Amino acid sequence: MEMIDHFKMHDAFAHLNDSVLESIASVSRYVHISETQTIVREGDETSDLFLLIEGEALATRKGPEGGDISLNTVHAGECLGELAFLDGAPRAASVVAQTACTLIKIPVDALRKLPDGAAVSGELKGALASVVVKRARSLSDGMLSALQEQLAAKTLQNQFGYFLVFTIALYLISTSLFYLVAERYVKDVYDPGFSWQTILAFAVPCLIIIKVMKIPAGQLGLRREGLLRSLAQSFAICLVLSAPAVIYMVFFRQDQVPQNAGVKVDLLFLVQYLFHTVIQEIGSRGLLQGLFQKFLADTRGHRAVLLTSTIFASLHLTFGVDAVVITFFASIVFGYVYLYQKNLAGVVLMHYWFGVLAALMVAI
Repeated sequence: MEMIDHFKMHDAFAHLNDSVLESIASVSRYVHISETQTIVREGDETSDLFLLIEGEALATRKGPEGGDISLNTVHAGECLGELAFLDGAPRAASVVAQTACTLIKIPVDALRKLPDGAAVSGELKGALASVVVKRARSLSDGMLSALQEQLAAKTLQNQFGYFLVFTIALYLISTSLFYLVAERYVKDVYDPGFSWQTILAFAVPCLIIIKVMKIPAGQLGLRREGLLRSLAQSFAICLVLSAPAVIYMVFFRQDQVPQNAGVKVDLLFLVQYLFHTVIQEIGSRGLLQGLFQKFLADTRGHRAVLLTSTIFASLHLTFGVDAVVITFFASIVFGYVYLYQKNLAGVVLMHYWFGVLAALMVAI
């Protein structure tokens, strides 16, 4: 390939006419550089221009502590040394060959000595200036993108701090208010007053963290998309899984002595428990599981489901070890259903359905 053809492959040279390109080619020569060899060195007062034909090079600059800072990679078909060629100032950066390279060297002194050197240099500088402006814009966009990434990382770090405090607060609630206080001062853990106190103690930290972290409703699973589908799927699951419990209650418990443990399943209980279920699912599946998945980069959600289920089960310590075990495995099911449906409505339905069913089994 002729040297002029190589020139025409570069944006800056492509718009120059053939006579200008021939003048440039008359003083230019091919240069072969081995890997790791320096092509231009930062601070040098040379101002020759290079066009990389084959290979790859890395532009670097000295950092404040003396180390090299990588600026950008120069690929085949790109120029290097434009700034020094344009303004005659010392080299702003070093360029080191990353592979064996072939370049075209355009010596500025020889170019100026041509009969039409001034005109040729002027046209070449004008063409290069537009390329430098485009590169500056690209670097500016890259810097803006890097700053945005740093800001996002800082925001994520702050959010993780809030989330950690929130999680610790929930554990303190589960071990103190829901267990020690209930054991010492509450005679009936099924009492509506105590029930409302515990759900408020759970809801307040949730509301605070949602407000502080500015979490939109969609990230909590509160969305219209997929709502009907999630309800239909969860209703089918409820029918299938509750069949054994219904059979047990109808055929095996009807002649037994009532096992009333303080639960009274009436309209007030049904309405109250619905509110409790919604709050619990927003806090556990919508908030906890979602944030665990985010901060642990848990794309499949297995760890998020396990950790959420552990915390959710610990909130039922006042109801005994059996309740903790049951709610843990129920939460595992709820967690995976939520992962699949990505809508909180279906999980709320399942939680409410099986909670009422469990209350009926205790009360009847």
